[in-house]
Amino acid sequence: MAAFGQPFLFAGVALNLAEIKKYLAKSGLHADRKFSQNFLFNDDVLLRIIDLVPQGKGFYVEIGGGLGSLTEKAVNKGLNPFTVVDLDENMLKILESRFSDKADIVCKDGSKIDFSEYYQDNRGFVFGNLPYQVSSLIMMNTCFESRYLDGAVFLLQKEVAQKFAALPGTRDFGPVAALIRLLGHAEYEFTVHAEDFYPAPKVESAVLKVTFERHDFAKNELSAFADTVRILFSNRRKTLQNVFKINSINTVVLDKFGIASKRAEELDWETILKINDEIGRKK
Repeated sequence: MAAFGQPFLFAGVALNLAEIKKYLAKSGLHADRKFSQNFLFNDDVLLRIIDLVPQGKGFYVEIGGGLGSLTEKAVNKGLNPFTVVDLDENMLKILESRFSDKADIVCKDGSKIDFSEYYQDNRGFVFGNLPYQVSSLIMMNTCFESRYLDGAVFLLQKEVAQKFAALPGTRDFGPVAALIRLLGHAEYEFTVHAEDFYPAPKVESAVLKVTFERHDFAKNELSAFADTVRILFSNRRKTLQNVFKINSINTVVLDKFGIASKRAEELDWETILKINDEIGRKK
């Protein structure tokens, strides 16, 4: 394996597909399935992603820096103060070699980040190419921490991005989409094809931008709301009356709103909020 104490082989240049393959082969590294790694190398796509990240925020955090392809675009854009987190020790060493003088490189779980650590009276922004297997957990945590954030730009599995951006009353709408809507809104920006990654995943990807409004929700309130919506959508094919019975919840609220025979995906947003007000603290 290559000595990571030496300067990174491609420091200061964009990593195209040939360079990524060459470096991984030279260093004895590979995309680790444990971390759900697929390295984005399409320079145009990388630029489109970083163009969605606004300047002038209080802080910036990239989740899943990997080989640093998106990190490089962020550094070139002058995002500051800038922190890059990853869990893979090999990727952290590469990131340190490339960007230690321009960013704070940290070993941290993206689904457990406490963004208050970076907050100093000016809300920040988070972005990254998320590991598919934990993208929902990262998005949920980002929402729970949203009082410290203006927004997020995430590269996700296409199907997941569509669900996160879904509107109430549609088949794709679910717990994470509801949490995002409570706090702001999400926009499906564009699709990213499998051949833009190495190794190529078996599914297409997409870029999602989330904007958070200013709010005073505490984490426990957001967690309680997420739990309520999770119950509502836990058995999509069943009527709400059956869902409530399965979860041992008094069905009187369903009669109050005349929705006992409806399914969760038929509910409008105002009714979801009313249900949460009624049962959110009584489950």
